[in-house]
Amino acid sequence: MRSGAAHEHDLLRRAVATEPPDDDTASRILGAAAEQAEDFGLRRFTMDDVARRVGVSRVTIYRHFPKKDQLINALLMRELRRFLTKLDAVIEAEATSEAKLVHGVLFCLGFLREHRLLNRLLRTEPELILPYLTTKAGPVVAAARDWIGRLIRVEVAQGRIALPDRDVDLLAELLVRTVISMVITPETVLPVDSPEDQRRLVELYLRPVVAALRPAGAEPRPAGAEPRPAGAGLRPAGAVETAPGAGVS
Repeated sequence: MRSGAAHEHDLLRRAVATEPPDDDTASRILGAAAEQAEDFGLRRFTMDDVARRVGVSRVTIYRHFPKKDQLINALLMRELRRFLTKLDAVIEAEATSEAKLVHGVLFCLGFLREHRLLNRLLRTEPELILPYLTTKAGPVVAAARDWIGRLIRVEVAQGRIALPDRDVDLLAELLVRTVISMVITPETVLPVDSPEDQRRLVELYLRPVVAALRPAGAEPRPAGAEPRPAGAGLRPAGAVETAPGAGVS
């Protein structure tokens, strides 16, 4: 992992490891904070407004979150945890590498393009978030690349795809940059405006990528099946399969 992504990568792991608050009041405060931020953004976000939404005093808010920055950080961590845990669940539920890719990318596109707070910030306060998804996006891209790379390496270890380790990060970054681009620039001729259109896009252009990485002569291997011996079926990078009918399926 590159050192520039260390903080952000730790943040992803910390977000997943952090348990949601088991205190009902704290949960209500976070819910109200989310609604406040979605309606008015972060620049106009105040503890007084959150207190009014929850129906409690400022003292109660500060008892759980002593500073506004702590409340905003807890809110962002909650949303990040929700995204990552749902993404892992979507991927884990699929039996093949192709299905994991298709449904994983579809989930990311749908979740992020429809996320109210993210879209609010991109629309009305882009200066707060856009740099970290564009000109200063290096650490964020690296952290997401490491996260996706971990999932790809599981597929490689299980013998479901054949990809040299040095190329895992390349595929992961391609996926990350594709999703980020389609989130921050929603206007596009690409078919992404409905689940059906998104599925068609992924089926046409992303599923064949994973199908091409399937070990030579292998059929899609369901998750949980016995892994192939290490190195079995691997083709050298750049090698062309010439066996009859061994094209991209």
